[in-house]
Parts: sequence; C-alpha cells; structure tokens
Amino acid sequence: MSFSGKPTTFVEQIIGNDGFWPDLSVTEFQKGYRLPAEYLGEMLAADLSMAMVEVNTDLARMKARWQSSGVVSLETADPMVLPERTFQAATYKRAVYCRAKASLLTQFATVTRRESAENTGKELPERSETFLAFSQAAVRSLQGRGRMTAVLL
Repeated sequence: MSFSGKPTTFVEQIIGNDGFWPDLSVTEFQKGYRLPAEYLGEMLAADLSMAMVEVNTDLARMKARWQSSGVVSLETADPMVLPERTFQAATYKRAVYCRAKASLLTQFATVTRRESAENTGKELPERSETFLAFSQAAVRSLQGRGRMTAVLL
C-alpha cells in the first residue's frame, strides 16, 4: 500500500532484453523498490525500458568482452567462464531498477496533484540523484571498476 492509502496493483509484465542481459520484471521492480501506487503500469514499463537501454549502452564493452570469451547469455553462462554470473545478473538488475526509479522519482510531483506534491518536488533532486548514483555504482561494479576513478594527468 502506498502512503496515500491507495493499494498497489502489481503489473505482471516482463520487459524483454537483448538475449544477453536478463529480462526484467515490472512486478519485481515494484516490489523491490517500493514504488508509489500512483504510478501507471505504462509509466513503470516505459521508464524501465528506457533505463534498460541506457544501462545496456553503458555496458556494451563489457558485454562484447564476455561474448568474446564465449558467453552467450549472462544467466546461462558456464560457471567456469563466468563464476559470478548470479551476482552479476543481480547487479545488472540493480543498475537498471535504480536508474528507472531515479527517473520515476523526478516525475512523481506530476503524477499526484495533492498538496504534498509541492513538498515532494522540493526534496526530489536529492533522492533522484541517490538512485542514479546507485545505478552507476552497479554499472561500474559490472565493468570491474571501483566507485571512483583517478587518473594521473
């Protein structure tokens, strides 16, 4: 149930991925990231799809590297070739789900028309940035990089 008292209706929809990265579940996203009930299912699916495309683009080099090692799909990869595949699949989903939530948070003030929306809008940038940072941390983890990078100039 949302803070508004409106019960959450779970959207039974799978967002098909490219065959390499795992498919994504709107229901899993709703349950795992506690999204307000006010969001329409179409909005959830659209933002989840967009986040998936963005993360896939960020991880294109990593995917190519794994594919050159013989990995056809992250979830079905040979554990001898990719021993941490379960962790990497979960990390991939975190990257996408956090990026989608960051996008959805910026839209919440336009979804609800109540007086509390004004306060939500004031707090919004900080929370959205937090989830975007979570997404980037997951992407960097999959790329084998730490949370930050330093270079010698």
